[in-house]
Amino acid sequence: MPKPAIATEPRLDAQAGASAAAGCFHCGLPVPDCPAPPALEMLGEERRFCCPGCQAVCQAIVAAGLGDYYRYRSEPAASGGRQAVPEFLRQLDLYDRPEIQKDFVRAGRDGCEASLLLEDIRCPACLWLNEKHLRGLDGVIDVSIDDTTQRARVRWDPARIQLSQILKAITDIGYLAHPYDATRSGQLLQARRRRSAERLIFAGAAGMLVMNFSLATYFMGAPDAAGTLPLWVRIGRWTSLLLATVILAYPGQDFFVGAWRDLRHRRPGMDIPIVLGLSAAYLGSLHATVTQQGEVYFDSIAMFVFLLLLARRWELRGKLAAADRLDRLGRAAPRTARRLDEAGYCYEIPAGELVVGDRIRVLPGETVPVDGALLLGSSSFDESLLTGEASPVVRKPGDQVVAGSVNGEQTVVIRVTHELQASAISEIRRLVERGLAQRPRYALLAERAARGFVAAVLVIAGATALFWLQVEPAAWLPNTIAVLIVTCPCALALATPVALAVSAGRFVALGVLPLRMRALDSLALCELVAFDKTGSLTAGQPALVAVETTGSLDRGESLGYAAALSALSEHPIARALRRSAPVPGLVIEEAENVPGSGIRAVIAGQAWRLGRAEFVLDMPRLDPAVKAAVQRLSAAGHSVSLLANPEGVQAVMAFSDPLRAGVQDMLVDLRQAGVRQFAILSGDTQRSVSGVGRQLGIDDCRGRLSPEDKLRWIRQKQADGHRVGMFGDGINDAPVLAAADVSVSFSEATDLANASSDFLILGDDIRCLAAARRLARRTRINILQNLAWAAGYNVLAVPLAVAGWIPPWGAAIGMSLSSLLVVLNALRLQRGEGGRGNASPTQTGSALPAGATGRRA
Repeated sequence: MPKPAIATEPRLDAQAGASAAAGCFHCGLPVPDCPAPPALEMLGEERRFCCPGCQAVCQAIVAAGLGDYYRYRSEPAASGGRQAVPEFLRQLDLYDRPEIQKDFVRAGRDGCEASLLLEDIRCPACLWLNEKHLRGLDGVIDVSIDDTTQRARVRWDPARIQLSQILKAITDIGYLAHPYDATRSGQLLQARRRRSAERLIFAGAAGMLVMNFSLATYFMGAPDAAGTLPLWVRIGRWTSLLLATVILAYPGQDFFVGAWRDLRHRRPGMDIPIVLGLSAAYLGSLHATVTQQGEVYFDSIAMFVFLLLLARRWELRGKLAAADRLDRLGRAAPRTARRLDEAGYCYEIPAGELVVGDRIRVLPGETVPVDGALLLGSSSFDESLLTGEASPVVRKPGDQVVAGSVNGEQTVVIRVTHELQASAISEIRRLVERGLAQRPRYALLAERAARGFVAAVLVIAGATALFWLQVEPAAWLPNTIAVLIVTCPCALALATPVALAVSAGRFVALGVLPLRMRALDSLALCELVAFDKTGSLTAGQPALVAVETTGSLDRGESLGYAAALSALSEHPIARALRRSAPVPGLVIEEAENVPGSGIRAVIAGQAWRLGRAEFVLDMPRLDPAVKAAVQRLSAAGHSVSLLANPEGVQAVMAFSDPLRAGVQDMLVDLRQAGVRQFAILSGDTQRSVSGVGRQLGIDDCRGRLSPEDKLRWIRQKQADGHRVGMFGDGINDAPVLAAADVSVSFSEATDLANASSDFLILGDDIRCLAAARRLARRTRINILQNLAWAAGYNVLAVPLAVAGWIPPWGAAIGMSLSSLLVVLNALRLQRGEGGRGNASPTQTGSALPAGATGRRA
């Protein structure tokens, strides 16, 4: 058959050439014994393939200018002749349909974004190939591929490229991409663990043979009087050379691939000094073996590769353990649901096909597939996966239920309120991933320091070689090898990412959603915590306890106007009014919600106001009877709102809001965790705020505060040197939540409050706030321990290696153990507090994470 010629700039390596001669150039499978097998002519040499599929994949890779893939791959690719695309992907155009994309694509102002799972990834060269290929597509805005989970996050401009074209571009170079699925991801990670274990075992087995020979030569392998080595030593050196070559070629290949990738991107990566040290030790040992003169360092090579692979396996274990909580969230929701039609018949359909308004049936013991509201039946639901609550919570008709919760006692019917892509589970995962991207400042400084440290090490190693060549030529090689190997930029680079990832998983287990991990330091160190009163320290569900009419309206008419005005607000007082009276069909015009004060609007041509007394004072002045009623109700600890029109105050309404369950325990725990001062900042009356303060033992209680007053108080405390934490949940708290050093709110708070918060409490148990602070302190201490160890170790080890006091084998042990120690220390964060306290089984707080994405819970 004709052989199309493809010119390619890179020179193909020996491994690739050998593969072409022995089998398929692309996948390594046997080439069929036929007169004219599929082939291509590349750089004057014929490359043969097992099938036309491999030939087409190779042609696409080289034509795209990515022929370097064949130079630096460490394993053959998957066969291009297999069914690379499952049946459901054969019609790629289906993935361009909005009804299909709604399950896994998020559209925004800066393009569409999807998470894709890559299969057939064999080595880092595969990741480089995919990322480089996708970035070269017109219309692809950004690509990031996670080496741990093999998950690609792709953002593109739908006006220039379609998702089907992106998927096809990946299959063109021999890989498979499909929408991210946590179950399939787990299977791929298991395969990666297996490959890691295989390489570690191989390095250990081969390394033991090298070490046995080295130990023997330490005691009885000296040369004779003529300087000739014994025959068994010479044979042993050649055997060790073969074993060291195999160790570098198979278990140690990732270091070389990583170093080349760093050099190609012109960045000083951590693998560069490792590879230089291994290469220097190998070449020096090769020279000594051939000339039978000098020392060999095969034992150092074998020990270093094994110990470093061990450290990286523990690093992988730490990353996977950190991601396990989020993967469990992805696997929790079932793939199917029982949808009820208009006639009441039940059909099993994919959960992704559910739309808002559908009715589904959930049997006892089954998991809720999407977020919804309970229509029929009452039952308890286990929400521990999302909120950390050990006890089930009882839900009644009208209550919200969340995807991933397990139905307890009886069959229920649920009305879908959020589709699968917008469910609590999906949103939690996205928010945590986004939060991890916002790391503390010292984490970013450590990464930059690690890159600069690599460059410094290379300079120090060069200077060491020049110095010892002048002073003692026989010592230059071992001392230079020791400098390259003993340094540990890995520890600096690993000091924060593993600890932060483990910590994020622990926060979710506690029922706290970290929206911005950069605020971790402030949560750990803040010594002053300010609370809003209503909805934070109190239950947030005030009840109307008294209505005193003071004008021409009776009680029912006053409540009607108040309910109509309250329809414009999500304040807890407004919700209490709507619960107490149905909203009448009044036409409201020129409405304005004044945060922290109240509502004003025009009804039937007449101006009305509802809110604090000060808010209505520029309307008719308070008469003595109204003032007496306000003082009497406020003295009783109630929150008071006035309803007024130009004719005067029409009604005085009092509301009572009990303390939130567990708030006193939370304050005790926070004091034990190092918080020294507390304050209450509220727009309620001073008497009401002081009454709550007396119950909780808080002296600094400030009432009648507008949002500007709260903001001014926060900034003044910060100017005085305090690190301030703020806990609030109302729309009037958004400015102070944004201004505080660290801010926390409940997930059931308003969207604006959540968008301004650093951490969200997923349930309604406020006691987890103290546990979150303790976890933040532990994480901060852990990271600082890692950074201190990494810096101290390198400051001590490098001068000793330069001075020649550390042999290469000692450098291998020190560097590997340093990385291993950092990872093991970070993994300690997995242990510790495992829950949120003894939650009451009657708690009914929502676990939905509203806010940051603009969705109401």
